Amino acid sequence: MMEYLLLDMARLLRRAGIHVGTPELEDCLQGLNHLGTKISKYAFYQLVNTTMIKTPWGAEFVLWLTELYYGPDPELSNDHLQLLSRRQVTEVTGEGLGSSGQGAPVELLAEAVLKKNIGLIYAVLQGLNIRLEPHWEDEERALEFFRERSGWGEVRRRVEESRRRGELGEEEYAQAWETLSEWNRLLQDQIELQMIQTMSGQVLLDELKKHNPRTIDFLAGEERQIEPMFREIQKLGRRLAVRPGRRHQVAGKGTIALSRTVRRALQTGGIPLAPVRVRRKPAKPDLWLLCDMSNSVSPFSYFMLLFVYATQSRYAHIRTFLFVDALLEVTEHFQGQDWSDALHSMKRLKGFNLTGYSHYGKVLQQFAAEHLTQLSRKTTVIILGDGKNNGYKPEGHEALAQIKESAAALYWLNPLSRNLWGTADCLMEKYEENCTGAWPCCNIQQLEQFLLSL
Repeated sequence: MMEYLLLDMARLLRRAGIHVGTPELEDCLQGLNHLGTKISKYAFYQLVNTTMIKTPWGAEFVLWLTELYYGPDPELSNDHLQLLSRRQVTEVTGEGLGSSGQGAPVELLAEAVLKKNIGLIYAVLQGLNIRLEPHWEDEERALEFFRERSGWGEVRRRVEESRRRGELGEEEYAQAWETLSEWNRLLQDQIELQMIQTMSGQVLLDELKKHNPRTIDFLAGEERQIEPMFREIQKLGRRLAVRPGRRHQVAGKGTIALSRTVRRALQTGGIPLAPVRVRRKPAKPDLWLLCDMSNSVSPFSYFMLLFVYATQSRYAHIRTFLFVDALLEVTEHFQGQDWSDALHSMKRLKGFNLTGYSHYGKVLQQFAAEHLTQLSRKTTVIILGDGKNNGYKPEGHEALAQIKESAAALYWLNPLSRNLWGTADCLMEKYEENCTGAWPCCNIQQLEQFLLSL
C-alpha cells in the first residue's frame, strides 16, 4: 500500500514540474523498507521530503500531499508553521467581511495576534474544524466564510480600533497585521486542501502547478510567489553561466575531431597521418536587449533582465534598452551600480514612456536608425515584449527585417501564449516572419525550453 502511495506521489510531483528521478524514488523506497510500512504520518512526510525533493519550495508540495492523503497531523503542523514563516507576508484588505467569529475564542485569538503567536492560532483553527459546504468552488466566497467563522474579522476590527485609540504603536500595529496576514494564509491553505479533496486528478494537478515557481505565469504571479520565482530564475541563470560554449578551435591537445581528421587525410591519399585535435572555446557573443516596460508586460521584462544579468559572464558585452513608445539605452545605469539595485530603480528612469501605450513600429524604426550600423555578426538581439502595437502606424516590419539582417541572430520572447499571437492588436504573427526565432515565454519552464533549443 505505502509503496503504491509513494509511486502515486512521485507521478503527481513529476507531472506538476518537480524533478523526481529514479535514484530519488529508489532512495525513498529503501528508506520505507528500513522504517517499515506502519510509520507515522510525520515520519512519512520527512522520508519523502528528504529523499524525493531537491528544491526549497518542494517541501510545501510534500506537506500538502501528505495532509491531503492522511489529514492533518500535530507533528506536521509544526512543519507547516515553519514553512509559513519563510513565506513573504502578503497584504490583506479584509473588505466586506463579517465582524464576529461564531464559536471562535476571540479574546484568545486577539491576544495571539498581538503577541505574534501564529502557532496558537493554528491550533485554534484545527480545533474549530471549519468545513466548506459541498460543491463550494468560489475561493473568494469561501475565504470570507472562513474569516468570519474563525474570528479573523472581529480580531481585525479590534486591532484597528486599538490603533485609533492610540493603544497600539506603529511597530505593534505592523506586527499585528503581519500575524493577521499569516492567519489569512492558513485559512487559504485549509480552503485549498478541502477543495482538492473533492477534485478530480486533473484539477489536483492544475492546483499543484499553480504553486510551482517554474510553471507560474510571469504576468500572473502573486506577491508571495515572486521570491521563489526569482530564486529559480537565478538558479537557471547560474547553471547556464557555467555551461561551456559550443565553439571549438584547433589545438595541440584535446579531443580528436573525426570529421576534420578525415578531411585532412584526403590531402595525404586517405591516410590520417596527423589527427586533428580541438578544444572547446567559450563562445561569448554581444547581447543586446530591447525590453517592453509597458504596465502589462513589465514584470516579464524584470524577470528576463534578472536572468540575463545572472548569466552576464557568458557575454562579451551587454547593452540594454527600455521602451514603451520611445527607445532609451540604460546600459550605463546597470554598469554604475549593483544589478539588483539597478533593477529596482529602473522604472524611475525617464525618456522611454511618453504616452503610456506601446508603439513597436516607432521603437523599431528608432533602433534601426540609431544603432543598425553598430550591429555585427557577433551580436545577438533579443526583444522582450507582447508585440502589441495598439493600432499605431508604422508597424515596423521593415525595420525588424533590417535588424535581423545585420545581427548574428534576432530572437523574440513573448509572455503571451502562442494562441494569442495575431489576435486584437498583437502583431506577433507578422513580427515572427522577420525573426531568427520567436518563442512564447510565459514561465521559467518555457524559458528553459527556449535555451535548450539554441
